[in-house]
Parts: sequence; C-alpha cells; structure tokens
Amino acid sequence: MSTFRFLLFDGFSNMVLASALEPLRAARDMTGTPDIRWQICTLDNAVVQSSSGIRIMPDDDNTTASTVDYLMVVAGYNVRDHVSSRAMAQLRQLSSRAVRVAGLDTGAWLLAAAGLLDGGSATIHWQEASDFAETFDDISHSRQRFVEAGKYITCGGASTVLDLMLHLLSQKFGAATAFNVANLFVYDAERQYGSGRGANILKHRADTPGFLTAIDVMMDHIEQPVSLDEIARRASMSLRSLDRLFHRELAMSPGKYYQMIRLARARDLAGHTGLSVAQIALQTGFASTATLSRAFRTQYGTPISTFRRPRKG
Repeated sequence: MSTFRFLLFDGFSNMVLASALEPLRAARDMTGTPDIRWQICTLDNAVVQSSSGIRIMPDDDNTTASTVDYLMVVAGYNVRDHVSSRAMAQLRQLSSRAVRVAGLDTGAWLLAAAGLLDGGSATIHWQEASDFAETFDDISHSRQRFVEAGKYITCGGASTVLDLMLHLLSQKFGAATAFNVANLFVYDAERQYGSGRGANILKHRADTPGFLTAIDVMMDHIEQPVSLDEIARRASMSLRSLDRLFHRELAMSPGKYYQMIRLARARDLAGHTGLSVAQIALQTGFASTATLSRAFRTQYGTPISTFRRPRKG
C-alpha cells in the first residue's frame, strides 16, 4: 500500500491539488495498483478555502494521524500568514510521521520556516523565488522544476507538480504506469524532454520515434489485436529491436504492455458499461471469457466481476 496525506493551507491552488491528486487516482484506476490511498488534512482540522473560494473539509484528524509514505504540503497565496509557532510545530509533527515530505507550490516556504530544509536544496514557485532565497539564505535555491533532497521534495506550480507526480509514480510503480498516466492527461512528455524539463520517464524516446508508432498501433488494435511482427514492421524495426526498446523504456516486453492496454480497456468497460464479460472479451480481443478472466485476475489480483457495473432494473 502507498499512502499520501495532503496537508492543505488557506489560499492553496485547486490546480496544484488536482495535479497532485488526479495522477494518483488515474494510476489506481488504470494500472492494477488499487492500494494507493490518500486523505486530506488541515492544521487544527479546520475547513480551508482555495484561492478560487472552494472550501474543503478535512477527512483526517491530524492529531491522531498515523505514519504515511508521503506528506504533501499544499500552500499558495499568503503563505507567510501561515507561519506561526503553533502551525510550524504541527507541521514538524506531521512531517515526522511521513517517510517523505513534499512542499508543493509555496509549500517549500512552510517547510523552510519550520526548519525542515536547513542546509539542503529546494525550489519554489517562481513568484516567490527571490524572497525565498533572501529569507532562507542557508538553503541552496534551485530553479529546477522539482528538487529531491533526502527526505524532502519541493516543486513550483501545477505543471511542475505533474512532473513530480509522474516521477514518483515511475519510481514506485514503474515507467509504464507513469507513461499511461501521462497519456491520459495528454501530457506532452516529448516537449518536456526536449526542453530539458519533466520527469524524463522515457529517456531515449526522442531517438526512437518507432516507440510511439508501436504504441499507436496497439491502441488502434484493441478489439482485433495484431501480431508483434506486424507492430514491429509498422514501427520500421525488427522484432528483436522492438523487444529491446520496450524493455529499455518500460521494463517489460511489448507483448506484456499490449496486453496491459487491452486489460485496462476491459476494466474500463466493466466499470462503466453494462456489457457482459463475453462482450467485453470480444471488444478487447480475447478469445474467450475464460482467457480474459484469467488474464484479468493475474493483472489486477481480483476477478473482473469486482469491477462490473450493476445492471439497472
């Protein structure tokens, strides 16, 4: 299980929160990793309001909070107003109950004010960069999109938060998971890589255009799968080169990834339509319901019936 606690402060950006939370939801729903869990908390368990006026009530009592894998500190405007001895004490306490701590947007300011970044390196939203460097001169300020410094991670605005989340998903669940989530959000990893930015999930993709071609062929042939030989031919490479490429980029064979795409589609159909298992098998290119059921259980650890949408009436 991977657990995330989001600590929200008044003035936080909805876009930043969504850029952190939605990739987790997508990874949980898409890739067979249902043990991703999250909770929202606030200092003193108070209701908080985003910069656009949306109010959020915490669903976790931080005074009895257990240890989590990640504490995500989400702050935005008026971050200095949140710096008090009481607030910083609570932040230090919550940080001690997390394996890793991330300061999102201006969250780095609060981590620094609490003394958690002393002597380390950090980044922050570009609008606060100069003041941050002057206020916390014992912290090495970086202009990287996100910075990992031991237990602590910092990043700037919403797009850098998405970079960070894809990076964390890749670390925790593999490059294929992060790549699928990036695709879901139409995230232009190619441009990010070419600009020297982003999580660099696919390090060699710019040199191997056939990789995206191969995936496009797979996506276009879910209901009627084509052979790996045909995929390699359309990607203008040998089958052996295709296999090496997928192992390098996604740490799995092209056949395994192709099946994962089809099973993800089967899961989506099971959860959002009233189709029978036989109909789902037909639409995802499996020879029989037994073949689909067996592969589905292997991938997700549970029968496809678990995700079936109840029939109305």
